[in-house]
Amino acid sequence: MTGPSFFHVVQQILAFWDLLNETEAGLYELQFDDFYREAFPPLRRVVQTSLSNLRTNQSNLTGPITDETLTLLRVIAAQWEKNTPDPRIDEEVLKKTRTEAHTFFEAMKRAKIDPPLKRLILSLTSEIEQVIQQYRIGGPEGLKRTLPLIRRQANLNIETVAKAGADQRARGWWRRFYNVAVKLFEVVKVANDTRETIGAVSPLLRLFGAPGKIPPVDVGGGPGKR
Repeated sequence: MTGPSFFHVVQQILAFWDLLNETEAGLYELQFDDFYREAFPPLRRVVQTSLSNLRTNQSNLTGPITDETLTLLRVIAAQWEKNTPDPRIDEEVLKKTRTEAHTFFEAMKRAKIDPPLKRLILSLTSEIEQVIQQYRIGGPEGLKRTLPLIRRQANLNIETVAKAGADQRARGWWRRFYNVAVKLFEVVKVANDTRETIGAVSPLLRLFGAPGKIPPVDVGGGPGKR
C-alpha cells in the first residue's frame, strides 16, 4: 500500500490516537474515578501495533481488546452523559452562523468548480443550515450529530476533497465551507465547556461494533482550530 491510500490510513490511526488522548483527558475533567482509565492501555497497544507493522500482514490486531475492556468502555459511555453538564447554546451566535451558512450556500450555487466537489459542499452546507433552523426541535444533540456527519461524508468523498487541494479556486471554496463548519463546532464546544471532543468515548464503542453517538470533530481539512 503506497501513495494517498497509505497516507490516509496513517492519518486515521493518528486521529484515533488523538481521540484516545482527548477522551482520557475528558475523564479527568468530568471527575471519573481512576479505574476507568484502565480501558486505554489496550487501545493504545492496538495503535502502536498498527503503526509499527503498516507494511506487513497483521493478525489478531485487536487482541488486546478484551471483553473487560469493552464492558468498561460501555460503562464510561453510559456515565459520560450523566457527568457532562447541560449545554448552554448561544442562540444569537447560532443565528449568525445560520445566516453565514445560507449566504455561503447561495454563493456556492454560482461557483464554477468541479461538480462533485460542488455537490458535496452544497449538501454539507445545507445540513448545517437545516440543523440550526431545527434547533428548537432537535436541540443540542441535533447540532452535535451534524458535525460527525460532515466528517463521515468528507471521508467517504476523500478523493473529491483531495482534488480541492490541487486547485486554488476549489481550495478557497472548501476553506470557506470549513470555516462555517468550525463556527458551528465552536458553538457546541463552548456550550459544553469541556474538551474539544464532546462525548468522545462513544466512537470507541462504534469502532468495535457497539452502539454509540459520535461527537463533534473537525471536518478533516483546512487550517484552524479543531
